[in-house]
Amino acid sequence: MSDQHQLRKRLSQAEQQAKRREQVDLNLVNQEATKANEQGFTIIRQKRVNRTPFSQTINPNILYLCQQEYLSAAELAFIFTLSPLLKMGVNAIVDPQTDQYCSVVELASLLKRSRQKTSEMISNLIRKGIMYEFANIHELKIYGRQVTKRPFFLSPEIVCCGDKNKLESGITQLMIHHDILEKKGIKLPIKAIVEPHATYGKLVARKQFLEFQQQLRKKMGNK
Repeated sequence: MSDQHQLRKRLSQAEQQAKRREQVDLNLVNQEATKANEQGFTIIRQKRVNRTPFSQTINPNILYLCQQEYLSAAELAFIFTLSPLLKMGVNAIVDPQTDQYCSVVELASLLKRSRQKTSEMISNLIRKGIMYEFANIHELKIYGRQVTKRPFFLSPEIVCCGDKNKLESGITQLMIHHDILEKKGIKLPIKAIVEPHATYGKLVARKQFLEFQQQLRKKMGNK
């Protein structure tokens, strides 16, 4: 037997041994699971998590807005163009390379649009309650103007980037406080709420939203 053949054989054996070391002994796992169950514990197989970034449209609300002719075709197209730029769980518009908030100029550059048209589109969507721009109150008090970038947010009631039951609480509360859509008589089928002391906001059916609003009014009236 040649030296080369022996070398290949040893390498093959080494690979097989390495694979055996990496494999889980399911019989042993089952035995440990039985012991755990007897003591009131459960061993659960870990699910593989797909970490591909995604955004999901809130279809009932999109359909409702179309039926109400609330948004133009250009505004709808712009909204969907923003979807890849939304920050997971926050719905802030960020540069996907730097994860930093986008200014109007930066957003126009990313989308290959003119600054003027981008600015006009954002202003229209803010006025309609589809986008939000929040200022830093502390900076305004200290400097009399906004020093850092003013982040833009897309309403998670339209497009939600992340878990619909784990909306960032602070942003959701601000959005609810400035609910332009409701003030304009636009009654979306799916609405955002933040329950008292909850870590996250969430999207719920309009019936639950109205019941929640009624409960809040009762609590405020009892104070």
